[in-house]
Amino acid sequence: MEAKVLKLTLLNHLFYYTEVSGGSTSASVTGNFIGDLALTYAFNKALIPSSNYYRFLQRPAYEEIKDFGFYCSVARPLGRSERTEAYIQSTSFNTDGILVMAPSASGSLYQKAGKSPYKTFRQVQGIRADTCFQALFLSNHKLELPPVVRVGRALESLVKVEEVELDRKHKDEFWLNAFSLKVIFDNLDVATKILLEEGKVNFSYILENYNLIKQVSFANAKEIFQKVFTHG
Repeated sequence: MEAKVLKLTLLNHLFYYTEVSGGSTSASVTGNFIGDLALTYAFNKALIPSSNYYRFLQRPAYEEIKDFGFYCSVARPLGRSERTEAYIQSTSFNTDGILVMAPSASGSLYQKAGKSPYKTFRQVQGIRADTCFQALFLSNHKLELPPVVRVGRALESLVKVEEVELDRKHKDEFWLNAFSLKVIFDNLDVATKILLEEGKVNFSYILENYNLIKQVSFANAKEIFQKVFTHG
């Protein structure tokens, strides 16, 4: 097993829809982490050119990650991160002022939209550029990692990738995803047993496919994935 500690730095603002704030004007807020599923697929696109394509599926085939030969953990923030301003975003073409086709007796005509009772706008708020995160990269064999990967809602965010050593600046704490351990690697029970013995099980539910396990050490993570990455 190869294990690398990564420092990931946002070169652009990052937008995901991971949290929803309350109030009458609820906003889609980007959670203060980068997901392991997003990062592992991002590295797969960078490391394996043939995987650089899109598939339209009714549900993601996350189980396929087990065959990639590598995995990137959830990236936790290094220090305090700042959010962007809240932006207003349109989510469809059926909004005021957009020209659309409308049938008529003489054929189709263009007319302005805006007659729908549903105004598909929402507020979005992301994480600012220059925010740094820490993650753990595990693989069967030693891999030459790319200098950057693309993540975000539409892969619009570039993330700088650096390998670092654990020291005072890089605390020995990593975040895992209970969903991935259960669905992809089938080792959630292993992780739970190891962390229970040390009295540091810390789960944080975010979404159906993101249930974060915090306070995982480098040694803990290697033991959890020992039977997954056995080559190299």
